[in-house]
Amino acid sequence: MLALAGMFQASSAGRAPKFYPDDPIQTMPPPVDVGQPLVQKVNRVYDFMKQSRHSDPRPLAPAEAINTLGDVPDSEWFTNRHGLRRMNRAELQLGPGPAEGPQPPFTIISGKSEGVSDGFRFEDSKGRSYFAKVDPIGFPELATAADVIASKFLYAVGYNTPQNEIVCLKLSDLRLSDSAKISLSRGRSRKMAWNDVKELAEDAHHYSDGTFRIVASLAVEGEYVGPFRYEGTRSDDPNDITPHEKRRDLRGLYVFSAWLNNTDTRAGNTLDAVVERNGNRFIRHYLIDFGSALGSHGNRPKDAPAGHEFALLPPSETIERILTLGLDPTKWELASYRVKPDVGLFESKLFQPDDWKSGFPNPAFLSRLPDDDYWAAKQVMAFTDDDIRALVETGRYSNPRSSEYVIDTLAKRRDKIGRTFFAKVLALDHFRVENDELLFDDLAVKYGFRSPRPYEVRWHRFDNISRTQDLIPGSGSTRLPDEAKQAAPGSYFSALIVALDDLSKLSVYVRKEGNHFKVIGIDR
Repeated sequence: MLALAGMFQASSAGRAPKFYPDDPIQTMPPPVDVGQPLVQKVNRVYDFMKQSRHSDPRPLAPAEAINTLGDVPDSEWFTNRHGLRRMNRAELQLGPGPAEGPQPPFTIISGKSEGVSDGFRFEDSKGRSYFAKVDPIGFPELATAADVIASKFLYAVGYNTPQNEIVCLKLSDLRLSDSAKISLSRGRSRKMAWNDVKELAEDAHHYSDGTFRIVASLAVEGEYVGPFRYEGTRSDDPNDITPHEKRRDLRGLYVFSAWLNNTDTRAGNTLDAVVERNGNRFIRHYLIDFGSALGSHGNRPKDAPAGHEFALLPPSETIERILTLGLDPTKWELASYRVKPDVGLFESKLFQPDDWKSGFPNPAFLSRLPDDDYWAAKQVMAFTDDDIRALVETGRYSNPRSSEYVIDTLAKRRDKIGRTFFAKVLALDHFRVENDELLFDDLAVKYGFRSPRPYEVRWHRFDNISRTQDLIPGSGSTRLPDEAKQAAPGSYFSALIVALDDLSKLSVYVRKEGNHFKVIGIDR
């Protein structure tokens, strides 16, 4: 209590402590009631043009919505899963659940014949609501496999996603609600007829047993209030206090999107839903619609530029290409590609993690810093080859060679991500104090990206209020200095770790708690 009182006195005097007793926090405080937020809408064309202006780079600022270790705490945006506690094969393949898929017969309650792909909404025999889409004509399994695989990966990482799964059904499994309507182009709609259902089914690829394939996406819980943007905040959500372009979970989404080649990461593929718990209403944030991941562009295989450049080039680059008459082609323009009907265009040879591009500029992606990339890269590296195999199997490719190709490509892209982003920071992690010694893992060494290297450790006394550090003479190893071991509980110390080969460095902070030391902070 005396320590807390001292902290509060110092804070009131304008000297806020660097660390608080509950650091590092693993879960954000419970959200406050949101009331009745308005439905937010984003015009796709306006959003595309606005984000594609290619204005001067925004001033870069450190990430927010992180704890003192630089990790993202659990919240309604992100829940640490596979990177924190390894999920087993069944958990990876299940995703957000439930374990039981949609049960026929399926009653269609609405249809869609405009947009990138046709689809419909149905209720299964248990009254659960699903959104369904089929593969583009001539490309069986392309978009449905990509949609399911990407959603399972992103859920395992920590994002909120719908429960997406492959379902094979026959026309006889479908019913049509008397009130069903089908939406047409230009905002028009009409009563849906059985012929519309037949046309949707006929456009889908049929297997030899007469079944056709859909991706069924279980409607997420809650009251939908539109998408979220990748910059700014929602003015009607009192919990949304961090500008989205500064959120590490949204900045880090760049790395996951690059890994999965999910080029359509825009506001239109997000969803905010009001959820109620114990009478408290709050907004949960979802990523949705992954039909443009891997080698799929939703309604066709990806084109060669996808992932290498924005859909709308900056004016300077456009002028340069005109003036050079195309005589200075890029590597992706010279490459030969293997395009398979069920996989599309998905490769690892030309993939450069730090140069990957989404369809058009994403404000959160453009705001990234090396420590944002590092946080995401260590999540990516947590997926073993067996983990990747388990998740790719949920796409249910008919051709085993297609499945093996996607597994191999994802593994190679994973390793490129680790090698690239671990080289930009001192990739030390998993800090702990055991037997009076500060231990850690060099992730670049652990994953074979570099050989072991020597470090120098300089221990300091750390004043948590003034934030000053005083070097403890004679310290130079990972062993705790005698002064730290003899210090009173509540004392703080810091260790400056320097890699002697390239002089990269970071600082680790520990607090004495009883007879042991707790790692409470990292400055990269």
